[in-house]
Amino acid sequence: MRVCPACGTENPERARFCHECGTALADTAAPTPAAGEERKVITAIFVDLVGSTSRSEQLDPEDVKALVAPYHARVRAELERHGGTFEKFSGDAVLALFGTPKAHEDDPERAVRAALAVQSSIAELNREDEWLDLHIRIGIHTGEALVMLGARPGEGEWSAAGDVLNTAARIQSAAPTDGVLVGKETYLAAGKSFEFREAQPVQAKGKQEPVHVWEVVGARDGSPVEQQDETTLVGRQGELQELAGFCDSALEERQVGIATIVGPPGIGKSRLLRELVRRLESSCAVHSGRCLSYGEGITYWPVTEIFKSAAGILQSDDGETTAAKLDAFLEALESDDLDELRTIASALSNLFGIPTTPRGTYATSEISQAELHWGIRRALQLRSRAEATTIVVEDLHWAEQTLLELIAYIAAGEAEAPLVLVCTARPDLEEVAPGFLSGEGRRRTVELSTLDRDQSAALLTGLVGDPGLAQTPLASALISNAGGNPLFLEETVRMLRERDLLDRARWATDEMRDLPVPTTVQGLISSRLDRLASAEKQLAHHASVVGAVFWAGAVAYLGASEGEEPQDPSQGLTELERRDFVEPHTPSTVADDAEYAFKHILMRDVAYGQVPKGRRVELHVRFSDWVSSLPSTADEFVEIVAWHLEQACLLSREVARSPIEPPIREAAAALADAARRAERRESLREAHRYYTRALEVLDDRHDELRVELRLRRADMAMMLGQLKEASDELLEVAENAQRLGRTDVESEALLLLGDIDQRQGRTSEAKARLTEAQRLASLSEPSSLQVKVPFVFATFVGDYESRHDDAIESLRTAIATAEKMDDKALVAEGHLRIAALLHSRDLAAAEPELRRCLELASELGSHRMEAEATSWLGIVAYSRGRPEEAERLCLQARTWFERTGDTYFQVQNIIGGLAIFALADDRAEEAEAWLREALPVALQIGGWVVVFTYWRLVEALIAQDRLDDARELVAFAARSVPEEAADARAALLMAEAAVATATGESTAAATAYAEALRLFEELNVPIDLAEARLALGRSLRAFGNFTGARTELERARAIFVRIGATTQRDAIDRELAELVEGPAPTGPST
Repeated sequence: MRVCPACGTENPERARFCHECGTALADTAAPTPAAGEERKVITAIFVDLVGSTSRSEQLDPEDVKALVAPYHARVRAELERHGGTFEKFSGDAVLALFGTPKAHEDDPERAVRAALAVQSSIAELNREDEWLDLHIRIGIHTGEALVMLGARPGEGEWSAAGDVLNTAARIQSAAPTDGVLVGKETYLAAGKSFEFREAQPVQAKGKQEPVHVWEVVGARDGSPVEQQDETTLVGRQGELQELAGFCDSALEERQVGIATIVGPPGIGKSRLLRELVRRLESSCAVHSGRCLSYGEGITYWPVTEIFKSAAGILQSDDGETTAAKLDAFLEALESDDLDELRTIASALSNLFGIPTTPRGTYATSEISQAELHWGIRRALQLRSRAEATTIVVEDLHWAEQTLLELIAYIAAGEAEAPLVLVCTARPDLEEVAPGFLSGEGRRRTVELSTLDRDQSAALLTGLVGDPGLAQTPLASALISNAGGNPLFLEETVRMLRERDLLDRARWATDEMRDLPVPTTVQGLISSRLDRLASAEKQLAHHASVVGAVFWAGAVAYLGASEGEEPQDPSQGLTELERRDFVEPHTPSTVADDAEYAFKHILMRDVAYGQVPKGRRVELHVRFSDWVSSLPSTADEFVEIVAWHLEQACLLSREVARSPIEPPIREAAAALADAARRAERRESLREAHRYYTRALEVLDDRHDELRVELRLRRADMAMMLGQLKEASDELLEVAENAQRLGRTDVESEALLLLGDIDQRQGRTSEAKARLTEAQRLASLSEPSSLQVKVPFVFATFVGDYESRHDDAIESLRTAIATAEKMDDKALVAEGHLRIAALLHSRDLAAAEPELRRCLELASELGSHRMEAEATSWLGIVAYSRGRPEEAERLCLQARTWFERTGDTYFQVQNIIGGLAIFALADDRAEEAEAWLREALPVALQIGGWVVVFTYWRLVEALIAQDRLDDARELVAFAARSVPEEAADARAALLMAEAAVATATGESTAAATAYAEALRLFEELNVPIDLAEARLALGRSLRAFGNFTGARTELERARAIFVRIGATTQRDAIDRELAELVEGPAPTGPST
């Protein structure tokens, strides 16, 4: 046999050209290619004689040979004639495989045809010699197997391994005499060419579930030819006009719009998009990004690609070059608002992991998800003001939920700018993002349907380049079976072109009738891959491990052995490009390295599926090494590296023996790095998912790392408001940490548990856990824990034990420790905690603490800390007689909180600031709006926050004379009061007293106020006590008790004077003056 050097096909010795691909054969036989392993979808067929064992017992051995030899010969001949590979004889059973070593698009159909041919041949044999009286059973099954390329079964080498072989044998044993049974996959693949009837499921030995089978009835008349494909733009002119009109309108009206092209794989989304972009490029800038098909994780990859395109950044640019290009990009934005530019710079530098400082702004290593999204949107808006811009995001169905939220957020922007977004997606996007494809408002969704017959004919004409060929009966069959899917036609014509069959002389010959017919896109692509030379096929396999987009350098690195110099793959990649598997992807994001993309994602998926899982483990690890060696920032690629290492670990579990030790610790560390990156932008759900994935790759050998990661995941759950989940996990973390002797982890777990107890009003449990956390922290190595524990404990002592002086002293000691550690973030947090305690008793002393916190936050670039301090400063400014400044500061803080996504402090900013300001200024409806905005979040947080929100909302309703609503709300509030939370109980009593006063129930009001005052006195929070006495004084005045009212108002005034609350003091002075004048009661009287 002569082996083709291009595709590996065996040819007869006399052949001068390869019968498979047409390559010229050398005069001397080519050596047999080295054997290799691949995963393939194959079809196995088992044929066995019925009753041969009992019959053989009665025959002479020579008669047994005379019986079996013609049977073997006929069966083998028919199987091989239909393209099967004879595997072995096992007694009377014959095994053959379809799909290896070379796949054909119609392997399942070929196997069924072969089975029917075997039936006919055995029947003919019986007619020729009645003594034989042979009867057979045949079983066929299609499935995945590991195949050995170049195997020699005749010499005892195995050629395929997998459950598909066992299942085919089990199906054969259940087949009726002289019948053929097939499994489900074979039935589905060959259903259009043969008639089947469903048979009873087979209770196969070793199978947990019955095997569903169908009996072959016979071939259908006029069996259809299944093919499909697409290249030229046909049948999409209407969609193109609609999209172009929508984009032109959005750009002209300067209103952000989003258009989404939706359709199943192969329907022509990318082709339509390319035509649309070609039109738009003449009138606007176009920047594109593609969502990677890695599942969750590469969240902002397309956004980074878009800004790289806009800023001219190459993947190979080092940090300094990237920063310079980002600076230039930011300098070109038309804005003089430094605060705005600072946020944009922070967002972009976070995406790239590189600092940038345009026009006096600064970058930050800590940014929330909401702020990141705001900065991205604003950058695009400003960019489009200078030049009309179209943003393209491809393959949106692969996007993380976070990215979908960002795109919706960009599309919802109100800034007047010529900006439009164009996306492509599969229909299943609607399942993960309901409503995204609604097409309402400034959204337009264009759904691509299959081509009709005339459109398919036009497409085929363009593909074959000869209208005459497209009008033949064979072309009609191709169109019928393409089903209107452009990719099917495109791939079919490419296969014909590769076989040199696109000419009139060969179009209707036997070669065309015997042509392997594609049944699915996967089968078609597999067939084309199998026809590549081994070197090019290996390149395709290595490229598929990298992803849909890949670099020549990466493919070369994967192809080199350990310690071997990578070989230039350009020739092989050029051949892949010629064969229409890949295309250049320009401009390359790595300098001096060619970048390519698979023509279709399905091509990448099929190629990847052929790589044995054990080999994938090695390749994923090697690619992560290559990525890590790029001269770019590690932070930018942490999610890519994490995904590849994770895949290596997960794949190693799918095979009993991995060829290398899976990189478990490295994968967990990379996923944890990705989680911490998500934390820095306060994408808490994303961080939680990354920590979960990191935990899933660990095994029992990494107990300490596991407990550390579980601690971080619990922390994320706590921030997300999932307190039950967090508490359950933290209890286990504390227990396991104690077993492992990790006092630091145990201490932090108890610290978080104590914090949860505080929030949920379990003060005794909180104190016990915080005390133990403090003890363990003292035993641990010096770390931030020595500051965090005193911080939380001091807040507990001040808020729940009324030992404010002790708490403040403890905080100052902890701040000194943080200063020695040079941890400015902790120092800033300490000053903020001191200010929060001083707010209730010494406003003048609280203000410098807040200003120091602001200074440190500014130095750190911590927008979250800056927002918290600004909110507190607004609350303090209000009480100190600066109401206009106070409202401005709290509104500014609100804007920042929206960007950072910090819901806890946003609620505090409302119930302690904006709602209070509105109530004091007789803007009750505005106060209600603020509080109703805060309520859903408060309910998620729980504890005192809920009750205080209800209290203020009750006051807003009473101010609008909506007493029934207020009374109902008090009943709701009563259900939310934690048993041990005195401050929450006091707030509920204040709400009850306010309702009682408004409804004229003097006794109930007096009782509620008396108990509230008692609790506030015990809590020793002067500002709350003063507020309660002020409310009581107003209640007494409403009931006509002017003497009592004056007494309570004067008591409240004295407290406000002591703490420096001049606004409240002045308000009381006005009320006292009215009492001197003896006004009529302003409320119900008894």
